[in-house]
Amino acid sequence: MPESSTSLSTTARPIVAYRLVKERFINSPLSTEGARQYGGRWNPPGVGILYTSASPELALLEQLVHLPTLPYEDLPRLFLLTLALPELPVPLPELPPNWREEADYQANYQVLAEWLAHPKVLALEVPSAVVVESKNYLLHPRHSAYTRIEIISTSPFNIDPRLWRDRQPGN
Repeated sequence: MPESSTSLSTTARPIVAYRLVKERFINSPLSTEGARQYGGRWNPPGVGILYTSASPELALLEQLVHLPTLPYEDLPRLFLLTLALPELPVPLPELPPNWREEADYQANYQVLAEWLAHPKVLALEVPSAVVVESKNYLLHPRHSAYTRIEIISTSPFNIDPRLWRDRQPGN
C-alpha cells in the first residue's frame, strides 16, 4: 500500500472526481454512511469510504448498475457532484485475481485492509468493474485531507430515457 500522497500545488489544476447522489442524500453529499452500513466492492460493512468516479459518464454507469428495475418515471432524482480533491489519487498497486466477482469481496478487503484501517493516502485509484479501462477513486473520510475536499458544483442530473427503455419490466 502506498505510504505517501502527493499534494497539489496551488498552481496545478485540481484533480476532479464525480459522484451521483440521490436527492434524499443531497444535504450530506460526502457522507460515507451508506458504504459503512452495507459495505461494497472495496469496503466491508462497518468501514465507510466514499466512492467517486473520474468522469460523469462513469458515475452514471456506476449508478445505473445499482438502480432497481423501476419505470423510468419512478427513478429517484439524482444530482451530479463535481469534487476537487486536495491530493492526487494513488493507483492501487495490485488487484486480487477475481476482484470483479460479486460473490465474494473478501480478497478486495484484504488488499485494502491496511488503507481501510490506517489511511496514509486520501484517495486510491481503482478500475471500474463496469468499464475496466476507466477509473474510480475511493476516498477515505478518516484521512486528514478529507475535510479539504471541495464541492465545485452540484447540479440536477437526468438519466436519458433511452438508457432506461429496456430496463422496464415487461420489455
